[in-house]
Amino acid sequence: MKKKIITASVLGLIAFNTTPVSATESIANSLGVYPTCTGCHTNANLITAYQGNLKAAAKTAYNQDKRTLSGLKTFLAASTTPTLTCTLPQVLNTAKDSCITPPPPTCIAPKILNTAQTACINPPPPTCLATEVLKNNVCIAKPIVPTCLDTEMLKNNVCVVKPTTTVKNTKPVLNSVAQQWDEQVGELLSIPLSVNDAEQDDFTILTSKLVGSTLSEVHPDAAGLPSIDFEWTPTLANVNKIQSITFQAKETATAKKYTSNIVSVKVRVWSAGDRDTASIMKLNVMTSKFTAGNLKLAGNVKFNALLTTAERQAFIDQTLTLNVSDVNGSIYSEPLMLTKNGAWAITIPIKSVSCDITLEFAGQNASRKVVGCSQTVALSGGTYYNHDDDDHDDNKEKSYTKNNG
Repeated sequence: MKKKIITASVLGLIAFNTTPVSATESIANSLGVYPTCTGCHTNANLITAYQGNLKAAAKTAYNQDKRTLSGLKTFLAASTTPTLTCTLPQVLNTAKDSCITPPPPTCIAPKILNTAQTACINPPPPTCLATEVLKNNVCIAKPIVPTCLDTEMLKNNVCVVKPTTTVKNTKPVLNSVAQQWDEQVGELLSIPLSVNDAEQDDFTILTSKLVGSTLSEVHPDAAGLPSIDFEWTPTLANVNKIQSITFQAKETATAKKYTSNIVSVKVRVWSAGDRDTASIMKLNVMTSKFTAGNLKLAGNVKFNALLTTAERQAFIDQTLTLNVSDVNGSIYSEPLMLTKNGAWAITIPIKSVSCDITLEFAGQNASRKVVGCSQTVALSGGTYYNHDDDDHDDNKEKSYTKNNG
C-alpha cells in the first residue's frame, strides 16, 4: 500500500503546474499506457483510456491535480527526507548526522589487537632458536644431558648417587597438579607430571586415552625431579565440553613394576576468542512489542555449562552493552542488566520502529518481528495507511481516507 501512496504523490507533483486534463494526459503518456490524443479530455474518456488497475491510478492522478502547490511541496519534502545508513564496521555518531569508525577495543594482557584492530586475540607463539624448545608458550633452553661423577649414575636424565647397598623398592608417588585446567580450541595444553621415588626408578605415565594427546620424554623439572609433560590440543569437537583425564606413574625397570597414586584433572575447553563471548551460548528474545511510543523487549541468555556459579555471577556483574537496530540503523545501545537466571527486560522510548529488529549482546545475535510495529504516511487531504503487525499477517492491513478541509 505504501508504494501506491508515493506513486500518487509524484503524479500529483507533476500535475500541479498544468490544467487537470492536460496534466493527466501527460502522465498517461509518460507511463506509456495512454496514446497521445486531443479529443478525450473529459473525465469519462480518461477513465476509459486506462485498463485494469490503471483506472484507479488515473482517477487518483486526476483528483491530485486539484491539490495546492504548498500542500504538494510539504508532502514531497516529508516523503523524501534522506535516511543516513552506515556500512559496517562504521556506526552513526552521537548526533546521528555522519558515519564514524568505532575506536578499537581495549585488550587485557596477554591478549593483543589483531591486524585489523577490530578484536582481541592471543599473541602468536614465539619463534625459538635452534638451541631452544617451546614450553608453555615460552622458549627455554633444550635440556642438557648431565655428565655424572664416578659415584653417580644417570636415571631419568638426572645424576643420582649409586646405591651401595640393596634397598627395598618403594612405590613411586605422582605429585599433584591443578585439578581444573582451561584451554581454548586449537591451543596446546601442557600438564607437567613429576614423580618422587626413593630409588629413582625409571617410569612412564599411564593416562586415559585422549585423541591427539602425547607424552614428552623424561626431563628434570624446576626442582630437579624427573618429569613428563602431558600435551594435548583440543579440537572443535571438544568445544564447550569438560574433558576428564587421569594420570598414574608406573615403574618400567623393576621386577614388580609398582604403580603410583592416581591424579585426576578436568579440562574445560572454550571456544576461541574473548571469554565474555564464550560465556553465553544464545541470546533469546521472548517479547518484542511496540505500544504507546515504547518498544518493550524481554528475554534471557543461555549460559555456557562450563561456567561455575562464581563465574556466572562475575559475568552478570559486568557492564556489557545490548545493541538494538532496525533497517534504519542503531536505535538503542545501553548496558543490559541480567538476573541470576539470565533473564532481562528493557523499555525503549521511540516514536516508531521497523517491523524487523536485530539485537546483539556479548557476541550473540537475535532477530525478531515487532508486535504492534507501524509504518505510516499521511497526505494532506489524501489517503492514510496504517499497518499493524500484531500477528505478522499482511491481510490485517487497513486503510482510512481523510476528507479535504
